[in-house]
Amino acid sequence: MIELGCHCGNVQVVASQSPVDLTACNCSICRRYAAYWAYYSPEQVTVSYRQEPLVYSWKDRSIEFNFCSNCGCITHYHTTETSPEQKVGINFRMATVAEIENLQLRHLDGASSWQYLEELLP
Repeated sequence: MIELGCHCGNVQVVASQSPVDLTACNCSICRRYAAYWAYYSPEQVTVSYRQEPLVYSWKDRSIEFNFCSNCGCITHYHTTETSPEQKVGINFRMATVAEIENLQLRHLDGASSWQYLEELLP
């Protein structure tokens, strides 16, 4: 089990297990957030908070990004019912260096091909 929280401690995100790897995406929103995403099924994640997080959704509204309403940290996102795949992305920039130092960081080309860059290499 892994427990992560925003800077002020308002939002806590608990996952049933540590991720195998993390993803840095370069799409128009993720590159601005600079998050390291770990992906889970909704059943593997529990989110709790004292003050309800702020939510941002755009375009087809298939993803809702959640931010602490107090300190502003992006904590996670989840797909909505309009998405074909139900998942939760947890921002592992909330983790300590020790919690992520041995995890592989994969780079997703969300700006163009939607493939992992290491898979595009010859």
